[in-house]
Amino acid sequence: MRIIEPATERQSLKALLFRLLFGPADPAILNDASSWNRIKRGAGSEGVAPIIAFSARAHVSQAERLWCDRVLAQSWHKHSANLLHLRKIAESLDVAGVPVIALKGPVSALRHYDPPFLRKPSVDLDLAVREEHIPAACAALTRTGYRVCGSIARAIAGSHHVVLEHPSLPRVELHFRLSHGVSGVTVDRFFQRAVETEGPGGWRISVLHPADELLHLVLHMVQDRFATAFHLYEVHRIWNKAPQTVRDEAIRIAVDNHFAGSLTLADAAVRLRSGHPLLPPGSLPKTWLHWRLNEDLYLAMESNAVVIADRTLPGRLKGRWMDLQTTDRPADLWRSLRGIANVAVDSVWPHRLSAR
Repeated sequence: MRIIEPATERQSLKALLFRLLFGPADPAILNDASSWNRIKRGAGSEGVAPIIAFSARAHVSQAERLWCDRVLAQSWHKHSANLLHLRKIAESLDVAGVPVIALKGPVSALRHYDPPFLRKPSVDLDLAVREEHIPAACAALTRTGYRVCGSIARAIAGSHHVVLEHPSLPRVELHFRLSHGVSGVTVDRFFQRAVETEGPGGWRISVLHPADELLHLVLHMVQDRFATAFHLYEVHRIWNKAPQTVRDEAIRIAVDNHFAGSLTLADAAVRLRSGHPLLPPGSLPKTWLHWRLNEDLYLAMESNAVVIADRTLPGRLKGRWMDLQTTDRPADLWRSLRGIANVAVDSVWPHRLSAR
């Protein structure tokens, strides 16, 4: 069977990956040397190499199983290391009196994947921290060898997280808003109903309430403009395993916080790629740009993810223009325009908040 090539190389690769992710192992793909080699080359950058390796291992030749085993071993090692690093970071913040909620990452792997290392190993560790605790959290992590990237004041004024880097350990992102920069929902409300989960050895850490977690996964995927196949796969996986009452609550929270547009676009993306809806018909109100929230916008975001991820002014502005189309109402337009203005100003005056 000949695999039909879509318009672009990247879309073609994603089409192959989604066929394996949302269906049984397809011999037409696995036994076609050209298709299988493309999958091996691209699955890592799309974040789904461990999932593909696990599902394909029993259906490929002995020689190809070596690739599967190598991918799975590397993922297991990285997952274990991330868990250890997360525990140490959380303990450092606990000593400093900073409450945290673990977002996505290795704790999500423990809760939603079996075995856990099938989830894409995180390149950074995300924690929700109240804005009032950000300075104390940064000070605590600085004492362990981390360095704050840029100005805390600048991050609070124009972003949803503070980024810290370490010479040898994973990057840390402290989220004081759930996502979406200055337009995001502050994390304060999520602490009130966070739940504890248990890690290896009885270690415990707080995670988002299930409905809040669903919302976060969707918002992260849309804000990231569907950059990898993994994000869409994970949203589909965790959303559809959640009870309907939890999904309904996530929808309500999205509407209350004016993120119906993001959820609508996520539904269009999941429908196209998996063949199944994310949302029941009529579950969301129409946004002021509802007619733009369709497969075309999703594919435009996906196909341009590499281009708009660059740091050039045209690339960043193009991404902001796409983001604008997911807003719920005209009032949200001004927040988006503010973000576009900040991008433009930062490109010519990058240290404007460094003294604040």
